[in-house]
Amino acid sequence: MKDDAFDNVRCPFDYKAELEKAREALNGKVRECVSRGGKMGYRELARKFNMSPGALHAIAKGYKLKHKPGPRARRPS
Repeated sequence: MKDDAFDNVRCPFDYKAELEKAREALNGKVRECVSRGGKMGYRELARKFNMSPGALHAIAKGYKLKHKPGPRARRPS
């Protein structure tokens, strides 16, 4: 990998916008690798990508991470 992968970015730049572009590019590569099929499951692929299986599944399926619902307030009867 080059020392500066963002040679085309002019200074000053919008950090959040550039970070989002880089994240989308990496997510696209992950989706491509997962869509190739193969005999590897999500856990093995997650180890190869050095990420959690849940994050890999969220990227591959295009869903946002969902949180486990917390305790609900009791309604008065």
